[in-house]
Amino acid sequence: MKRFVFVILCLTSSVCTLPFICSHAVAQTQTGKVYTVAERQPEFPGGKAALSLYLAENIKVPGMLVRKNYNTGQIAAKFIVDELGYVHDVRVVTKPLDKKTRKGMEDFMASIITAVEKMPRWEPGEVGGKRVPVFYTLPIEVNMQ
Repeated sequence: MKRFVFVILCLTSSVCTLPFICSHAVAQTQTGKVYTVAERQPEFPGGKAALSLYLAENIKVPGMLVRKNYNTGQIAAKFIVDELGYVHDVRVVTKPLDKKTRKGMEDFMASIITAVEKMPRWEPGEVGGKRVPVFYTLPIEVNMQ
């Protein structure tokens, strides 16, 4: 009986916080548009070569992945570059993971998120000559040589 009461209390506390979570999500969508395609795409300061160098210096590949020479497959960091050039809402997308490599890949993905969140301000995207927030997908290639 005690276990049943505990489960009900947990569910009740989750349901009570749900309106707060939902209202926060709605507030974010009401702040404005985020473009997926802009007339001028956002650009990392210094261009693509500087971006590649930045990522190489700031993303740490866990030793387990290096030792196993694990092919990470396609990885992409998806984020928003806002109208001021700041990066936020970073997500990492990768192929499905098996249990053996999940821990190393989780550490690797956390490293990618940290590096992207610490990026310097980008040159924001533009539509009609006006700076706008743009959803940006950055493919990340890992060469284990």
